[in-house]
Amino acid sequence: MKQLTGFIPVAALPQSTAASAKKQLLETIEWLHKEGAATETNLKLLTAIVESILCSEESYTRFLQCGFDAAIELFDISSQNWEFEESMSSPYNPRNWDKYRQLQQTRALLSTSRTVTD
Repeated sequence: MKQLTGFIPVAALPQSTAASAKKQLLETIEWLHKEGAATETNLKLLTAIVESILCSEESYTRFLQCGFDAAIELFDISSQNWEFEESMSSPYNPRNWDKYRQLQQTRALLSTSRTVTD
């Protein structure tokens, strides 16, 4: 199925994997709400993704990467007149967020494991 569509349906995943991806998305929704970044439209979209039959670890990782790419681009634009050191050490820089670092480590491990299995 993955070769045809680019993703694995939840039905083909172990139950714990699907549940974990949904749990992580729900935690993301709660975090957005706490940070004040959860608009009604965004929450509806995220809720639809969580309830979707196609929710998987891979789709969650792609979802996070897309969000971080947008956040980094927005930060880079808004901080272009800052001093380099100030910009790189800022707590508002998405590159400094723990969740971003975890995602980068996960992606590195996944790319390494794909290279080994290919």
